[in-house]
Amino acid sequence: MTLAKPAQNLEFYHRRTQELTASGYPIAVVDYNFFTHERMTSLHRHEEVEIQYVISGQTLVTCGNESFTAHEGDILFINQNIEHFNTPVADIPCILRAIIVHPYFVLGLGHLELEDKYINPIILDSRIRYLLITPQNRNYRKFITYMTEIFRLNELKPLCYEMLTKSAVLQLWSYIYKQFQPQLCDETAINASTQDNHRIEQALLYIYEHYNEPVTLEDIAGSILVSKSECCRCFKRTLNVTPFEYLMKYRILESTKLMRQKPYESIAEIAGSVGFNNTSYYTKIFKKYMGCTPTEYKQTC
Repeated sequence: MTLAKPAQNLEFYHRRTQELTASGYPIAVVDYNFFTHERMTSLHRHEEVEIQYVISGQTLVTCGNESFTAHEGDILFINQNIEHFNTPVADIPCILRAIIVHPYFVLGLGHLELEDKYINPIILDSRIRYLLITPQNRNYRKFITYMTEIFRLNELKPLCYEMLTKSAVLQLWSYIYKQFQPQLCDETAINASTQDNHRIEQALLYIYEHYNEPVTLEDIAGSILVSKSECCRCFKRTLNVTPFEYLMKYRILESTKLMRQKPYESIAEIAGSVGFNNTSYYTKIFKKYMGCTPTEYKQTC
């Protein structure tokens, strides 16, 4: 297993995707062991789907504009290209083990008919952000069985472990598919979702590059060549937030990184560095998303 702390920049996830796909075995098992002073506050998205298992403790999970608590024993499926991050709950240390797998590993290239039937309806549906599987779920034991097998195979690496892992991933995906099957989109909805995803990807790149500057809704809409109203609808359909809400959250998360990297800087300096020209407003927005004031958060860094 790889023990890791979450990366704090998008380049890490692009590089990881490139390395996984180039390896011919685009799957990784990663352990995250963190405490309240090692907050996983990096908002990120990646081409791989992620299946987390909470080994111990609790974690506050944010997917898009939704936040919820995952407890010890819970399993969490996070869809491709969904913005997400984890942070500990209270003073409880938390250990996660995650399976990071590129969707094409589920079936492999050249199975286009099966991809259209079982893979694309999930990864291209912008409504499908995550799936929380608790011990009360009737298929929970199945999920645990196949995840445990994947963990074991990739730790011990016995003969043919790659093929055996693929078999276990296929079994896992079948249960994920069954969970979502009642709400899967038709072809028309999938095509609309694909267009939304492309627009969102471009809009987010613009935000990532200009978040510390004065950014308007018109600027974001212009970056994807749509009207302001269509830009808002696209964000709502895909991320369930407005462009402005996303911008504010991203600025706040970037400011938490600066607090760790530059502990000597004042709150006002940090606020200005991420695009806020009013410290009081920054404090208000920070508390909205982080549940504490910037000063309180800084004391935990």
